[in-house]
Amino acid sequence: MASEVVYNYYNFKNFSPAIGSLLLVIGSFAFWKLLPRVLQWYDSRRKRVPGPTGLPLVGYLPFLGNEPHKKFWEMREKYGDVIGIDVGRKFLVVLNEYKVMKEVLCHPAALNRAPDLFRHLGHSGFVSENGERWIEQRRYSMTVARDLGLGRGQWQNLVKEETVNFLLKLRQLKGKPTDISHELAISLASNIISLLIGRRLSEDEAEKLQLSVNYSDVALIYMGPSNPTTIVPALRKVCEVFKIAGYDKAMKIIQSFSSFIKEEINRHKISRSFQDVPDFINSYLVKISEMSSSNDMNHGFSETTLEGTLNLLFLASSDTIFSSLGWLFRLMCEHKDIQDKVYAELTDVLGKDGEARYEGREKIPYTFAVIMEAQRYGSIVPLSGSRIAFDDIPVNGYIIPKGSEITANLWALHHDPSYWDEPGEFRPERFLTDDGTKLIRHLSSYAPFSVGRRNCPGETIAWMEILSYFSEVIRNFEISTPLGLKPEFKIVNGLVSRLAPQALCFKERNA
Repeated sequence: MASEVVYNYYNFKNFSPAIGSLLLVIGSFAFWKLLPRVLQWYDSRRKRVPGPTGLPLVGYLPFLGNEPHKKFWEMREKYGDVIGIDVGRKFLVVLNEYKVMKEVLCHPAALNRAPDLFRHLGHSGFVSENGERWIEQRRYSMTVARDLGLGRGQWQNLVKEETVNFLLKLRQLKGKPTDISHELAISLASNIISLLIGRRLSEDEAEKLQLSVNYSDVALIYMGPSNPTTIVPALRKVCEVFKIAGYDKAMKIIQSFSSFIKEEINRHKISRSFQDVPDFINSYLVKISEMSSSNDMNHGFSETTLEGTLNLLFLASSDTIFSSLGWLFRLMCEHKDIQDKVYAELTDVLGKDGEARYEGREKIPYTFAVIMEAQRYGSIVPLSGSRIAFDDIPVNGYIIPKGSEITANLWALHHDPSYWDEPGEFRPERFLTDDGTKLIRHLSSYAPFSVGRRNCPGETIAWMEILSYFSEVIRNFEISTPLGLKPEFKIVNGLVSRLAPQALCFKERNA
């Protein structure tokens, strides 16, 4: 009876009984073959990460605003700890909570870096590599850095030397209100370049220092998380060709900096005075030679990779340190009592001639707690660099589908009241034991340099330089705003949250 109804419904009576029966069998077979896929599609839609509906072509991009990290935090109330949005042709998953972030970013299927993040910089070394190549290059780079004494010895001496020069610049201001952004950026660029290329740039090479500062500016500002060309990389090339919004000039700066790094690599290859310098470039060149002489051709060691790694190590350190110090100086103006306590600790512990070193940070717990709290409070990197899921990832009952891009809302982690009491207050004691004598270095929901195996490769350099500059400035100067003005915390957003320039006063102590 049922088959007769189906037969009549599809008008099989127009066919011969044999053909009609054959069509019915084929249809039934197709139905049962497609049913699992339909059910799978329905299940995937049911488990799809929740989020708002955007517009055709651009998705939710126009609604993110200048501070997308705060917009994602607001959306958490409606959509939860894991949010999915369409941005251009990409599906972006935002992680808004610490445990969720650790679960996803430490998942084996979330280790790959999204391909478009650094593409406009050319080859970006091991930072943009994935799979075995990334493991190979990162392991080698970190091992060499440790062997060369990262954070100790000669590295620390280079930092100290440049810090002293920066203090001389501040003394010349004689306490007058001055925006020190340019001098600080130049000093930091000189410092980090010295660490990477094994020599200090001379006074005759001032244009190379300015080029380094410009490179840091354009590379990070032009790849902010809500920048349309970050979401739709093809737009970047259009903007370059038609000279829109300065993209053509930015690309020239990026190319010029790459040429500068190539020159330094060649200097190490052909100059005898540099061939014996124990630095990263020479170590890597030796490794290239060893691998070229071996039978193993399946490796990623090349001068192109070396160049890209140097480029990204510079970026990973320079702008983070610059922005961190900007926040610290501004916060010390707002919290004079905290500035005085830092000064007292540094004076008592280090005396007149001592210096704060990263490996000795436990001796000055309050000072380092202030630095750690500034990282939390300011959330210098509000959104982590994006990963890409190379397989489905289950989380919180949902599925992050293969091919999705993933970012962690680090600002949300650092302002989550579930982990932080009064997160809007600047309170260094969060990172100290109850008696204030020891640092608490590992707190939940604290990840200024992200978490997992793909955290920031410049983390140690950043901590080392921030401590050196901050401690020496506080020991020698009292920082304040001009009379009658308050410190400003207007943010200039890029990949890193810089504060807009403001004139501050650096009055020499005991002058």
